[in-house]
Order: sequence, then C-alpha cells, then structure tokens
Amino acid sequence: MSEEQMNSYRLTSMEEPGDERMAQIMREVADEARKSTHRAAARVAAGIEAASQEARIRVEETINRLRSGNK
Repeated sequence: MSEEQMNSYRLTSMEEPGDERMAQIMREVADEARKSTHRAAARVAAGIEAASQEARIRVEETINRLRSGNK
C-alpha cells in the first residue's frame, strides 16, 4: 500500500480499513504511545530529581542551623 493510500484513510470513513491499513494504524498508535510514555517518564524523572534536590538543600540547611545552635 502506498504512503498516499495509507495517509488518505480516515477513521470517520464509512468503509472498513483493510488488514494492511489496520496494521499500519496500530503500529502508528503504538509508536505514539511509546513516545508519549517516554515524554511522561522524563517529566516525572525531572520532577523527582528537582524535589530530591530541594529536599537535600533543606536537610543541609537544617543540619547547618543545628550545628550553629540556631533553631
């Protein structure tokens, strides 16, 4: 099936996609899902890293205050 034929199908069409087109749709959806999952995981990891860094800074500040006798 040509690229043009692959791109011309719309899910709103009244005709059912053939097996080849359905397989292509499924591959594209799976690829997009993987990319989306990767982006979401990267955002979560960045958020965890930022929160960890903030927590380390607060702990360090607390330790320094306690060492200097300030509460």
